[in-house]
Amino acid sequence: MSDLFKEFNKVGSKEWKQKIQVDLKGLDYQTLITKTPEQIDIKPFYHFDDFITSVQPATSQFTICQELTINNTKTAGKIARKALNNGAGMFSFYFDKTFDIQSLIKDLDPSTLIFKADMLDTDFLIKLYEQTNGKSQIFVDPIGHFVRFGNWFENESKDFEKLNILQNYFPDTYRFIEISSYHYKNAGASITQELAYSFSHAVEYIEKLGVASLNQIQFAVANGSHYFFEIAKLKALHYLWQLIGNEYHNNVTPKIYTRPSIRNKSIFDPYVNMLRTGMEMMSAVLGGSDFVANMPFDAVYKKSNEFSERIARNQLIILQKEAGFEAASDSTEGNYYIEEITSKLANKALDIFKQIEKAGGILSQLYKGKIQQKIMESADKEQKLFDEGKLVLVGTNKYPNTKETKPEIDFYPFMKKRNGQTLISPVVPKRLAEKTEQERLKQSGIAY
Repeated sequence: MSDLFKEFNKVGSKEWKQKIQVDLKGLDYQTLITKTPEQIDIKPFYHFDDFITSVQPATSQFTICQELTINNTKTAGKIARKALNNGAGMFSFYFDKTFDIQSLIKDLDPSTLIFKADMLDTDFLIKLYEQTNGKSQIFVDPIGHFVRFGNWFENESKDFEKLNILQNYFPDTYRFIEISSYHYKNAGASITQELAYSFSHAVEYIEKLGVASLNQIQFAVANGSHYFFEIAKLKALHYLWQLIGNEYHNNVTPKIYTRPSIRNKSIFDPYVNMLRTGMEMMSAVLGGSDFVANMPFDAVYKKSNEFSERIARNQLIILQKEAGFEAASDSTEGNYYIEEITSKLANKALDIFKQIEKAGGILSQLYKGKIQQKIMESADKEQKLFDEGKLVLVGTNKYPNTKETKPEIDFYPFMKKRNGQTLISPVVPKRLAEKTEQERLKQSGIAY
């Protein structure tokens, strides 16, 4: 085998480019290069001559998660039991007020439960930890709440005092701080912004809570439709988090919880959302996520229902058990294209991160409105591409089904502006299709 290809001359990247230019017959080679919002050009080919080696470790096996906001504890517990008996490895509960713990966790294995609190009642969170025997995962993110709603739970000082209480109570290796990266993504931040803001977000906790918090942090990420870039984003997250850990003389590996972004989801032709989430979950796994939670195809306008939740769960089961993704531990390593954009995303995100830290950190920049301004600029550019048809959502701004039955909408599916006084302008999630959908609904006699 070693002699098999000796008679063939090696062809370098320079020769390939020359051949492409000849085949173009006078057309500009630059027309083959794709521009991206991250200002990273996608070349028409990638070659070993230009190969950039990544230090991102192999993908670990992933856990399938299902999510639900707690409204009724008995109902939530019943849904969780059914999901865990039908393929989910863990179940995530979201809540913003106290609830009857025993009513919820009855007949559930605490080690399969994740609790994500949009509240900071330390007594209740400690009680939750105790009643689940310290086996469940419990997460809080006061900075994320501040980003999303424009106010602290109480105030900055008191919120961090409460975090200190939790940190002193929980074991040193117990992860209880979640970096809600999806707030930035769902509002329209570019991938490099999303990475940079997430790390500044994390460093704010480290600086205020001490180096020990490095091992108590988890990242909650939303993946979008740019498949290879989303894989590279997660690989860059691994690399940059280890880089930050080294600065604190700590060897850390990130824990990543990934779900789909809402940016590209639609209420018209909603079954296309399954194709979108399928690709997003594939990129989540290949990028190295530890926990992957899919979004039901009708989640942006319908209440929790068994049909769409089962489909979302089954999409992940197919990836894990039938498509062999659980064994795809190193499938992206050595891929010239992915490795190069991983490196470029990491470097660009690192530059933004350094600028934020030099300017006083993410909280300082949020108070000044700088982060919000940058996200808005990115979101406006993406929205412009969508409005012009250059960024395509099939069934929405391309090939819409004009005979489609009006969707049965359970709750307001569009951006909600917060009323009342806030300390900062909130970072508000918004879907690309909202304006188009409102116009179509209005033509059907439904106004929002």
